[in-house]
Amino acid sequence: MQTSINLQEPFTYSIIPLIITLCLTITITCYLIYTRKKKEKVKVLENEIKVIPEKNIKDIPVIKSKYLNQLNSIEYKYNNEMIELRKAYQLISETIRLFVFEITDITTQNYSLSEIKKLNIPILYELIKEYYEPEFASKSIGDFNNSINKARRVINEWN
Repeated sequence: MQTSINLQEPFTYSIIPLIITLCLTITITCYLIYTRKKKEKVKVLENEIKVIPEKNIKDIPVIKSKYLNQLNSIEYKYNNEMIELRKAYQLISETIRLFVFEITDITTQNYSLSEIKKLNIPILYELIKEYYEPEFASKSIGDFNNSINKARRVINEWN
């Protein structure tokens, strides 16, 4: 039987608003996760700075002597061409970071330059900043004697 009634097509929604909503939700979620992790990392750094245990005054001269001897060893190896300039800078950087760690218990040996800057220890930041270029440049160029003397001065003057 034929009828003259035409049925209407099923009602459909556009998929574009759904895609836009989904993208916005994912973007906002990622942003919130990123900012939360960043705040937690800063909070950990701040807590680490605040919780610096007192060191026994008798230990500090021994610690200073230990790291000054390491610097002397690095200088000897570099001057006798046992290590290259890049390796010498890497060793100086490692030595000064370990010294600060042993004195303050802040794990500076694991920190990037920007994290060290947040520690608010300007002398350490300046030293590590100076060592970065010779350590990581494709061709190491630096004034080794000046750099190692600065490291010695920092260790000697540390309170």
